[in-house]
Amino acid sequence: MTLQDFATRDIAFILPTLNEEAHIGGVLDTVREHAGHGFSFEVIVVDNGSSDRTVEIAVEKGAICLRAPGCTISSLRNLGASRAGAGVLIFLDADVYLGQGWGERIGAVIARLHLEPDIITGSLYGISDESNWIERIWFAPRTTRTQINYINGGHLIIHRSLFSTVGGFDPKLETGEDCEFCARARTMGARIENDPGLRVVHAGYPKSVKRFFARERWHGRGDYRSVKTLASSKPALLSLANLCMAVTCTIGIVSCPQPWWAFAGAYVLFLACVSLAAAIHRYRGKLSSGFLGAVFLYMVYITARTVSMVDVVIQSLTVRRPVRASG
Repeated sequence: MTLQDFATRDIAFILPTLNEEAHIGGVLDTVREHAGHGFSFEVIVVDNGSSDRTVEIAVEKGAICLRAPGCTISSLRNLGASRAGAGVLIFLDADVYLGQGWGERIGAVIARLHLEPDIITGSLYGISDESNWIERIWFAPRTTRTQINYINGGHLIIHRSLFSTVGGFDPKLETGEDCEFCARARTMGARIENDPGLRVVHAGYPKSVKRFFARERWHGRGDYRSVKTLASSKPALLSLANLCMAVTCTIGIVSCPQPWWAFAGAYVLFLACVSLAAAIHRYRGKLSSGFLGAVFLYMVYITARTVSMVDVVIQSLTVRRPVRASG
C-alpha cells in the first residue's frame, strides 16, 4: 500500500458546540474547502444545548448533528469520536477556521498517522488578519513552537487506535482536558508534535484585557484538580507564590501600623518583577516593540490564574453533600 492510498482514507471532523452561530457556518465552509479535495470526510457536530441557530446551520452545511445538553466538552468530543467511522479523528472547535495551505498539508499528515499511529499532532492556533495587540503579543508567537507538551483540543489530530488506547478525554474535567489527555498519552509512549503547516485561525481569542482575564481565569481551573497537577504546572506554582504574597501583604495592611500603601506597593512590585522576568524569558532577553505589553499581560495572566486558584478552593469548600430525606 502506498502513501497515496493512506492519504485518501476517510477522516472525521468532530466539533463540540454551544451557541456558535456566528462561526459554525464559516468554519464548516473552510472544512469543505480544504478537506474536500481528494478526501472522503465526515463532519460530526455535538451540540451542548444551543439556543441559537448553531444546529440548524450545521445541518444546512451537511454535518451530522448530535445533541448532548449539559455535558462537559470532553464528553462532547468523546461522543463525536464514538459516532465517527474514520480512521483519523480531527477535533476542531467551532470558532477555529482551517487556514491557507491546510488542505495541501493534511494528506502527508494522514499518511504518517497511519504509518506511525503513536503521534498526536495538529497545530497551535494562529491569529486572524484583524487581530489586536493582545493577540499579536501573546498568542501569535506560540504558533511556531516545536517543544510542546500538548496540542489544543480545538485542533487536535489523532489516529483512532491511539485515541482508543488512551481512553478518550476525561469527561469529569471542565477545562484543561486536552492537556490532561496528552499527558496521559505521553505516559503510554505517544509523541506530541506541533505542525505549523496545518495553519488554523482562532476567532475566539480575547479582544480586550477584560476578556483575556476571564479566559485565563477559566483555563487556570484545570491546573488545580489535584496537588499533582498543581505541582507539575509552572503557571500554577507561580500563581501559588503570588497568592501567598497577596495574603501576606493583606495581613500586613490589616494588622500593622505602617502605612497600608507600603504593603500594597510591595505586592505590586513583586508582581511586576515576576512578570518582567517571565517576559524576559519569553523574549529570550531581546527587547522588542511588544515587550512592555507582554509584561503587562503577564501581570494580568498571573492575577487571573491566582483568582482561578481561589475560585477552585472556594468551590471545593462550598460543595454541599446531599441531604437525606427523613423518614
